[in-house]
Amino acid sequence: MGIFYFCKMKIIKLEKINSTNLYAQELLNKKQISETTLIYTNSQIKGKGMGENSWYSEDYKNLIFSLLVFNKFKAIDHFKISIIVSLSIFEYLNLKGVSAKIKWPNDIYLKSKKIAGILIENSIMGDFISNSIIGIGLNLNQEKFPKNLTNAISLKNETNIEYNIEEETFLLSNIIIKNFEKYKLKSFEFLRDLYLKNLYKFQEKCLFQSKFRKFEGIIKGIDNFGYLLIELNGNIEKFYFKEIEFID
Repeated sequence: MGIFYFCKMKIIKLEKINSTNLYAQELLNKKQISETTLIYTNSQIKGKGMGENSWYSEDYKNLIFSLLVFNKFKAIDHFKISIIVSLSIFEYLNLKGVSAKIKWPNDIYLKSKKIAGILIENSIMGDFISNSIIGIGLNLNQEKFPKNLTNAISLKNETNIEYNIEEETFLLSNIIIKNFEKYKLKSFEFLRDLYLKNLYKFQEKCLFQSKFRKFEGIIKGIDNFGYLLIELNGNIEKFYFKEIEFID
């Protein structure tokens, strides 16, 4: 394990770990950290996704890191954090010459395939978020994926360029930190409009699956809490994370 500082971040490099998010949580529980910290690894055994999902990554091929940040957001504004991180990955990929989309709530898609996932775990004290653990998995150099991951794609798949994992980790994490400073005082409406501008399938008719049914609807927006707003038969219905999924 290596620990050093870079651009106002404490950086912890781990060769192998169960989960960078879990490691960050352990540091918080032990009160061993109180500043912006990047934790990254070459190999993650039990990568976490949203809910019960996991994140698969071939060793020494991709970006696997967690950012621990202490930006004081109101708890009611928790979806702002998701928007800022999603926009940051979108910005990073634009720098690499590829045009991506944000798939609600916070997956990143390239040509209808998933290139990155985000897992944000907030700690709330009273009316405020005291800290956020932001887990990022981005397919960078991996060229082949397991058969069950039919919708996965990497940056190298798209550009045919081999990237330096450490340099790209620092670049993306710094974009995220920069954007927290840039956007943290902006209104939700301002951030929502940026998010919707780059939202996958926005204003398009899509097929969805809920727990009880399949249905067609048109994505019309999001509300302040991150609910997806879908038009069904002329009415707007709200859906929260994991209540529905796209049928591509």
